[in-house]
Amino acid sequence: MDAQTPSTRPSRRLVLQGAGVFTLAALFPGLAACSSVNDKSASSKTATSTATATPGGTLVAALTGEPDSLDPATSTVYTGAQVYDGIFSKLLTMDAKGEFVPRLATKWTATDDRTWTFDLVDNATFHNGEKFTSKDVKYTFDRILNPKTASSYAGLFAAIASVETPSDTQVVFKLKTPYGPFLTNLANNGEIVNQKAIESQDPARKPVGTGPFQFVEWVQGDHITVKKFDGYFEQGKPLVDEVTFRFLNVDQSRIDALGSGEVNWVDAVPLTQLASLKNDSRFTYVTSATAGIPDFLAMNTTKAPFDKVEVRQAIAWALDRSAIRALAYAGTGEVGNQEVPSGSSWFDGSDPYKSGPDLAKAKDLLAKAGYSNGLTIEYLGLPQYPELLKTGEVVRDQLKKVGITMNIKQVDVSVWFDAFSKKDYQITSAYQERTIDPDNFYSLVIASGGPINTTGYSNPQVDKLIAQAAQETDEGKRKALYTQIRDIVRTEAPLVFVHYETVNYLMQKNVVGSQVTPVLELGLQDVGFTGKG
Repeated sequence: MDAQTPSTRPSRRLVLQGAGVFTLAALFPGLAACSSVNDKSASSKTATSTATATPGGTLVAALTGEPDSLDPATSTVYTGAQVYDGIFSKLLTMDAKGEFVPRLATKWTATDDRTWTFDLVDNATFHNGEKFTSKDVKYTFDRILNPKTASSYAGLFAAIASVETPSDTQVVFKLKTPYGPFLTNLANNGEIVNQKAIESQDPARKPVGTGPFQFVEWVQGDHITVKKFDGYFEQGKPLVDEVTFRFLNVDQSRIDALGSGEVNWVDAVPLTQLASLKNDSRFTYVTSATAGIPDFLAMNTTKAPFDKVEVRQAIAWALDRSAIRALAYAGTGEVGNQEVPSGSSWFDGSDPYKSGPDLAKAKDLLAKAGYSNGLTIEYLGLPQYPELLKTGEVVRDQLKKVGITMNIKQVDVSVWFDAFSKKDYQITSAYQERTIDPDNFYSLVIASGGPINTTGYSNPQVDKLIAQAAQETDEGKRKALYTQIRDIVRTEAPLVFVHYETVNYLMQKNVVGSQVTPVLELGLQDVGFTGKG
């Protein structure tokens, strides 16, 4: 990719957009009902105050790349969600503390372990003038589950047996089985669409929702503009009149643009500059210890040499993950060993490779696999993402110590994505966004035939445990099941967690209200200027 072309980080959730993580005492609240908006206060590192915001102005926000689509059911690039989450509304979402908060739903109740009833707002309107009703909710999920839609998110809602509409302001979900991650998945990927809007124009290019912002234009390769929707159902929001999303590389140019006022807010900063930028008096820095992205090495288990578990285990034992964090991520984030960070309530602290690197053990495993004289492998590298490419370079140097020659083949994002999704690779770096509930990772990435199982890994025992964990509604029992799943998966090593990335927003001092949430919505309806924007 040309150095001047904005990069687009492909979603590895393929839902997914996928993955933030958070601390939540009870991710699945059983049969409890939520009927009011929770306190959204957070620390200064997590959110900025909106108390002094002045309505009006245009916010210019820099994204790391250009969306592929603005249709929530079919977009597979995270930058798409960054834009369309402000155009659409969900039934519920999550605040910065990881608590469920209402949007189009005012209350939700589980009358039994397979039935969820949602009461809906009666004052929401779509941008095309259509009044929002329960029929829009039914249409949204029927569309996602329709094979013709080819939605990457269908797997998240496969537990839905039917959606019933007893009235315009009430919708009932009937599930095939109990399903622990149901509310989380609604918060993650439950943007409600309107049938008339979908069928009357291209939903990928002309999105119509009930959200705080209305689509204006998309100038390919340059920007997307949205404007304040005067009919938005939450009084007093949004604060700004307009948002322009520009597609800028994560390099010094975006920091210069922020410093000059050319842009007001950026979704990422060069990691090598993070230590200085977060303390720069010109800017406000926002992050969260419990929302981010797990990065891992993915190995194609369907082809030699990674069809042998001993080779995959040798890779795991040869890695120095602390060095990867220091060299590839400038010491930011966490050393990776699970799909969630240490701040998550789902984190169990286990790490079978904690004592590594163990070079002798790695060499012994290679010998058992028939590679006592070493072997040569190919790593697909993404130059568009410096931290991922640098990970490959660090891993290459580490593997040399056990007799593995790893050649790095740098390819464009589209080439990488095609090879990765078709299992036409040996080893590469990958990641999974918005992994809030462990099921968001294991059902999609690890389960046999999962929609983004690109390692080809298959283990019937693991499949059974994944299904059991998803259908369990007791959080303690679910945690125990995920510990079992992790133990097996990390032993068989179709992938190896190497790092957990934090999310880092940076903005001008006069921009307030920005926060990082588990679902990684930008929440720009709450963002404003302390003065004229």
